[in-house]
Amino acid sequence: MFDNHAITELQLTAENHCGEYVNMVWKTLSKKHKAGVFDYERAIKYVDRYMIIPAAKDYAMCHCSMTQSWHSLFPKALRMEVAENIVESMLAEFRIGNYWN
Repeated sequence: MFDNHAITELQLTAENHCGEYVNMVWKTLSKKHKAGVFDYERAIKYVDRYMIIPAAKDYAMCHCSMTQSWHSLFPKALRMEVAENIVESMLAEFRIGNYWN
């Protein structure tokens, strides 16, 4: 459906973006999973809001023209797919006991 290159670029930017965002998201979702109140859909929205959107804005600022907006470069459906990929990788880590402290 989407360009795999765009998905990969956004996911790599999000995972390697400012450590502050990544640490905050992983730590929060680790707490929710440990407490047994982890909600998959809310986690995707949380990752999108606090990890993907800042990464998309940063990517657009660094690599695109000033006339192209970040939300037209990375449409919502693409961002949700990237967020879902990241949540899946987080869940895989949580299942084997790797929590973010």
